Amino acid sequence: MSLLRFLAKRGGGKGGFDVSGRCVRSARVFRRRTMNNDAYHKELLVSQFPMSSAQSKTRNRLLAFSSAFASIYIGYYSFPIVSDGMINSAVYMVEHESNFMRKRGLWRSEWVLTTFPDSTYNTAKKCVEKGMLEVVLNLCELKEKETDEDVKLGAKRVLVMLAQSESGRKRVDGDGKLRKRVKRAAPEALLAPEPTR
Repeated sequence: MSLLRFLAKRGGGKGGFDVSGRCVRSARVFRRRTMNNDAYHKELLVSQFPMSSAQSKTRNRLLAFSSAFASIYIGYYSFPIVSDGMINSAVYMVEHESNFMRKRGLWRSEWVLTTFPDSTYNTAKKCVEKGMLEVVLNLCELKEKETDEDVKLGAKRVLVMLAQSESGRKRVDGDGKLRKRVKRAAPEALLAPEPTR
């Protein structure tokens, strides 16, 4: 132990030992040596490579295309993970007291239902499970003084989409009172959905 203390006091040349016996080496010297000799970690700038304007345009187009393709690919496969949060926030926004938030919530739920099909992502099923059908139906039944006309039209569109989905039809057909309310609010919701082309 006394030998270690002696070496720690002297420093031991380029490196030394601390009291516990570990080798202490100057990190600055090590870092400087590896950064100067390492070709893989040197900074590369686009200006270092001469490029014509046609090559530059092609490079920019390829970057834009690959970025767009990557975002679409990631969005397609990550939507099932994110969809629960989006549907929850849409329900909260539709339940809000202000018409501004209601419009945004209805727009979001309409976008989710039209963009992502129920057969692939079960979006309508998730919306019905989260209570979106009842919330939208309550909006359709509000008096004119309590809500805006745009909110009512958006609520009817979402109600029709939800009621014509498979899970929505099961929910409406299983409850007689709910069926009467849907028929009063939007009679077209109980008609058979148009076949997709």
